[in-house]
Amino acid sequence: MGFLLRLLFIIVGAYAIYKNRYKVLNYILGISSIRKFVVAFGMDLPFVRDRFLQTVFRG
Repeated sequence: MGFLLRLLFIIVGAYAIYKNRYKVLNYILGISSIRKFVVAFGMDLPFVRDRFLQTVFRG
């Protein structure tokens, strides 16, 4: 019974996060230290960096 209850809570929690994913993402990225980490991590990935630079310097 405990397993089913735990599974139900996980499913309901995942659904709630999915339903409000943009609000959750805005809240998380609103924290400056996390935002700096995400941007630095993203710019370390070559395919992300190349795509970003192509978009910025398109001309």
